[in-house]
Amino acid sequence: MSSFGAEIAELAIPLLAIVTLAATPSEVGTLRTAQFLPFLLATLPLGMLVDRSRRLPLMIGADVGRFALIMIIPLAVWAGIARIELLYVVMFAAGVLTVLYQVADFAFVPDVVAAQQLVDANGKIAAAQSANEIGGRGFGGVLVDTLSAPVAVLLNAVGYLASAIWLSRIRVTETSRSEPDRPTWADITAGLREALRHRYVRPLLGEATTFNFFNEMFILGLMLFLARDLGLSAAVIGVVFTVGGVGSFIGAWFGSRVTGRFGYGRVLVATLILGNTAPVLVAPARDGGLDVVVLFCAIFAAMGLGIGIANVHAVSVRQTALPEQLRGRVNAAYRLISWGAIPVGATLGGVVAGAWDARTAMITGAAGMSLATLWVAFSPVRRLRSIDEVGQPA
Repeated sequence: MSSFGAEIAELAIPLLAIVTLAATPSEVGTLRTAQFLPFLLATLPLGMLVDRSRRLPLMIGADVGRFALIMIIPLAVWAGIARIELLYVVMFAAGVLTVLYQVADFAFVPDVVAAQQLVDANGKIAAAQSANEIGGRGFGGVLVDTLSAPVAVLLNAVGYLASAIWLSRIRVTETSRSEPDRPTWADITAGLREALRHRYVRPLLGEATTFNFFNEMFILGLMLFLARDLGLSAAVIGVVFTVGGVGSFIGAWFGSRVTGRFGYGRVLVATLILGNTAPVLVAPARDGGLDVVVLFCAIFAAMGLGIGIANVHAVSVRQTALPEQLRGRVNAAYRLISWGAIPVGATLGGVVAGAWDARTAMITGAAGMSLATLWVAFSPVRRLRSIDEVGQPA
């Protein structure tokens, strides 16, 4: 429920800034920076909080808080007081709660499924998220076209409230964590040290950081290129992203079957090559038309398929490799670095699009994304034959 609303907003909020508020490329970049800056500022302390608390109440509270914050945006537009600065503040505050939710969510899944179920469980979760991407972004594009961007953002807020209601129905007994009352700096940074030294987590972290940095440039340039340079409607842009969601759904749902046949590390590297390299095919795109829309749809389908399979396997490796008492903090450190690259990439993408053009930002991001696979291709992860090997000593 929450990811369905969030996928609507992935299209609706940038388009609201571009169309309704007439935001410049640098302002759109700053908006994305504000949204993801909390991953740089808040992940370590929130990771400590997750490891010392019951995870489910934190997730419910984060959803309720995001509902209240996102509701401010459509209400401000309808009241005639919306400004880009208000969006900066709201998206930053909502981003803090998103950090809390995602760190708690990662640590909570192994509490409700057995270790041998993790790959399948993560595949189902990723497939559900991909299905939401299929419906959410396509539906978001239609909503922006037929009703308005504020209405689409309103549904984003309602999705968070619905998520909180469904989470409250989960019945799991969470044990109390025996941590010292006053965490030391060593306690807070333990996850960071583990993430940087672990032979499987470190290369996955490098890949994710490189991908996120350049992907933000790619997506920001893409949105501006499609909406302003090519003049495509929100509905058509939604179709492009929807096709990517279809690829992600197929990859997430059937990824475990492919792994059983060809091996864990090989499948991970091959799917990373597919998903991370496909965006370079945007280079020939210059003018609008059906052929360009078909090209972007094909690119996003390949991206979705590759990344959909790879993400399920990467998350399962991290969850299996990490001890329970460090899971929240290591995931927080992982997101501090990998998601912390997003605001940096967004800022640079806005600068490149403003100084040159949107197409330059898009192509630069695509070229950088293709390099991310090298982290995993030259690491011990490539030699993994099954998830069971992750927990074995070096």
